Amino acid sequence: MFTTRRGLLVGAAVLAAAGCTREPAKIITSDADLTAALRTARSLAQGAEALGFSDIAEDHLTHAATLERLLRPASIGEEATEAPADVAALAEAEAAGSREAADACLATDSDYAVLLGEIAAARAAHAAVLA
Repeated sequence: MFTTRRGLLVGAAVLAAAGCTREPAKIITSDADLTAALRTARSLAQGAEALGFSDIAEDHLTHAATLERLLRPASIGEEATEAPADVAALAEAEAAGSREAADACLATDSDYAVLLGEIAAARAAHAAVLA
């Protein structure tokens, strides 16, 4: 029986993929770092939108949507927060949110350190733009 090189390579790739898959994805029931990041993202989005910074608000809403997907099926209720009164207060809230996400990034044992780091960087950039 003659086997082509292509058939052999495809067969080897299929066998390797079948045997080398990672463990199945787990549903997160609770993660304090992700929950805190979600609440802060919602709050910052609300504050940015109230002050007319729709681009910044959209960044926070994108982060919030990602965090909500990761935290499903757990639902994290939205809390009523007071919007910052001015741009300086929003800049300070962005800086505090950045520090919170950076601390969570450095302290986490989960696979979400990169996500938390990206959120921290985005919030730091927003604070710099607003300052």
